[in-house]
Amino acid sequence: MNAMLERARELAPALRAMKDDLHRHPELSFQEVRTTALLREKLRRLGLELVELGMETGVVAVLRGALPGPAVALRADLDAIAQQEPADNGVVSETAGVMHACGHDFHTTCLYGAAELLAERRENLAGNVVFLFQPAEEITQGAAAMEAHGLWEKLPVKPICLFGQHTRPELPCGQVALVAGAIMAGKSHFSITLHGVAGHSGAPHQCVDVIVAGAAIVNAIQTIVTRNTDPLDPLVCAVFSIHAGTPENFVPETLTMTGAIRAHDDAVLRRTEQRLASLVNGIAQSYQCRCDVTFVPEVPVTWNGPEMTALAHQAAAAVVGEENLVSPRGNMGSEDFAVLGRHLPSFFYWIGTGYPGRENPGWHNARFRVDDDALPIGAALMAQSAWTALEKFRAQGNGE
Repeated sequence: MNAMLERARELAPALRAMKDDLHRHPELSFQEVRTTALLREKLRRLGLELVELGMETGVVAVLRGALPGPAVALRADLDAIAQQEPADNGVVSETAGVMHACGHDFHTTCLYGAAELLAERRENLAGNVVFLFQPAEEITQGAAAMEAHGLWEKLPVKPICLFGQHTRPELPCGQVALVAGAIMAGKSHFSITLHGVAGHSGAPHQCVDVIVAGAAIVNAIQTIVTRNTDPLDPLVCAVFSIHAGTPENFVPETLTMTGAIRAHDDAVLRRTEQRLASLVNGIAQSYQCRCDVTFVPEVPVTWNGPEMTALAHQAAAAVVGEENLVSPRGNMGSEDFAVLGRHLPSFFYWIGTGYPGRENPGWHNARFRVDDDALPIGAALMAQSAWTALEKFRAQGNGE
């Protein structure tokens, strides 16, 4: 058995207790105060150096190895979502309306476990490891906030690569997914506001009805995917909210709709924005409406390059064995891990957290659960990834 995994399994009861504690006390984005305090205390006890970013939530810590070498970064996210957890869902959130329904309590615990595994080996560690416990991933703003607070400038050592991981309930515990290329989608939000002429529903000829124009826009937007995009390019472009009017006998003056664009290629994302703006403006004009279209870029594509994929393959095979590595297709969800990955080579794993032989609800489902037997695997995978990367770069002569 891999030495990292063997030791992580010895730590499994403590890891499970930590994850259960975090699960009982979930905190929303940028409100992870308790989680932050807990991590700071535990990391100090391990002898890690805390880096102050001036943020109320999130933790950055550095483990300095006894041997010279470069630095590798490992990242996890902290926040929960606004979701009520059923009372019969095992270990249950004690905060009404908030729960860890995406596994960030699992990610946090695994990264802390990796810190413990590597701290025990610091005398043989050839380089340094930066631990990034990031807030506010669920609203895809935490990574950008850390950068805005000087993350890369304030680190005492600059990492040469970055690893992260995410639960994947569709995969059984024991498996690790290696996806080359795009694993998670880039995302952009859009907002469309139509301006018409309000009036009485009994005199439609005296009005400019934004409802009719809005309906035409919703239908037309679907053609961006079906008629303007290569069928082999993954793309989601759709409206997810519409707000207009209140009294049933009034024609409203304004309508606002919001939606999202998700793609596995940043160029596809930008072209879709351009096509959507052109389409909406044309339809609004044809229905005699004025319109405003705005886009809010959220995150780029989460991309696993070939060199980092080969490195991750080596680390993951050492932990779970070649027979437990899988390569599913990428997902159209988004991750602000990609924001950090713009600055250095990075790799993002999916780790199997599903219970074999039973239903495993997906991310953001009120009955989301993780198989705790995956905790030692996740901790060992993060630790082994850092170790393997440092050994490789030392062998190549890329030390400090």
